[in-house]
Amino acid sequence: MQSEQIKDAITCFPCLADISDEDWNEDGISVVTLPANHIIHEGEFLESAALIMHGTVRMYKLGENGREVTLYRIHDGGCCPLMASSILGETAYEANICIEKPTKVLFVPARIFQRWMGTYMSFRQFIFKSFAERLIIMSNLIDNMVFKSIRIRIFEYLLEKTTAEHNTLTITHDHLAIELGTAREVISRTLKGMEKEGLISLSRGQITNIQHDQLIELVE
Repeated sequence: MQSEQIKDAITCFPCLADISDEDWNEDGISVVTLPANHIIHEGEFLESAALIMHGTVRMYKLGENGREVTLYRIHDGGCCPLMASSILGETAYEANICIEKPTKVLFVPARIFQRWMGTYMSFRQFIFKSFAERLIIMSNLIDNMVFKSIRIRIFEYLLEKTTAEHNTLTITHDHLAIELGTAREVISRTLKGMEKEGLISLSRGQITNIQHDQLIELVE
């Protein structure tokens, strides 16, 4: 790898500062920009670990009925723990990956990734921290899907993505269904009910006039 690429990688991942020049210069380590909508399918065996330098990657599960459930997203300076576990355990990847916008990735071949995990404590701690953070996100996702109504989950999603001053969200019913892991028909029915109550207004590809104060009261 070129020295500028190494500096950029260390800026994104300070835990890589301890990596020796000899280890950086091993064959197969590279920085690549992946195009939007690039897909890696569940069940593939990964030849390299991918550390996300700049961009956004969505991890999701696809059911037999074709329904998608978003597990989590990885942004700048992040690493997917499912990917790490797949490489460390030498097993197939257990989710699907979608590159949501052009994303710069540091690729580290599996054998080198495994050795770095054993050699460099700061890198190992970073990977374990990624496991812990995503475990909490996954636990919250399960809690939401099992214990909260879709109505409350929509309220919370709208509150998270908008503000009282900017109360319009550009999103399709299909996309919202994917984000919340339910059927489009359920989303459409619930949104129409919310519109009748005066909580939102619906237009093509948008949810507008979101009544923040009322939603906060209903969530609480």
